[in-house]
Amino acid sequence: MDSTALVEYFRSQIVDETVRYLWSDDEVLVYANEAQLMFCRLTEGIADVSTPEVVNIPVCTGEILAPVHPAILTFRLALLASTGRKLDIINHTDVQSWANATGNIYSMIVGMEDGVVRWGATPAVDDEVSLMVFRMPLTDITDFDQDLEIDSKHHVSLVHWMKHLAYLKDDTEVFDKAASDKAKATFEEYCNTAASEQRRYRQKPRVVAYGGI
Repeated sequence: MDSTALVEYFRSQIVDETVRYLWSDDEVLVYANEAQLMFCRLTEGIADVSTPEVVNIPVCTGEILAPVHPAILTFRLALLASTGRKLDIINHTDVQSWANATGNIYSMIVGMEDGVVRWGATPAVDDEVSLMVFRMPLTDITDFDQDLEIDSKHHVSLVHWMKHLAYLKDDTEVFDKAASDKAKATFEEYCNTAASEQRRYRQKPRVVAYGGI
């Protein structure tokens, strides 16, 4: 389903298929974009290990801070490209010392500010860090015929958040707080289920040893 199909499905579900529309195309595209963003906020987001501008961070000699892509929600794994060594990912609230010693990098400190990480030491040589992340969509939905970035199995669910926003429009002809609240609850329930499924899928199976009776 692309943005065109999603808009058409929304109009069929909300009974707004006859021009003049109660909701303009521009309004519905905004609802579609917000729905995709909210889906990512309420689930883990989009798993990414392959988009270069997102998952590859240059390590520059003498620069203890490094910019990272603003779409990143969660850092799952960080590897030093030259050696493959895994870096410790440390929340800034857990840092015991902010020493600026120059040397090898063994950790990456996150959460200080949006779009920036700090290395555990000032890099002595240039390198690169490869990430595994969860992220937000990279492109807003602003027009027809755009692909959606979330998995196709979730596309139909987006219409619930779109309906939630649509029924809050400041227009006596369409405003319906009860319908909006119902659609919001349905969407949030779906996202909770989707998040649980994602966690189970990404969890390593455990071997259970049977000790007998």
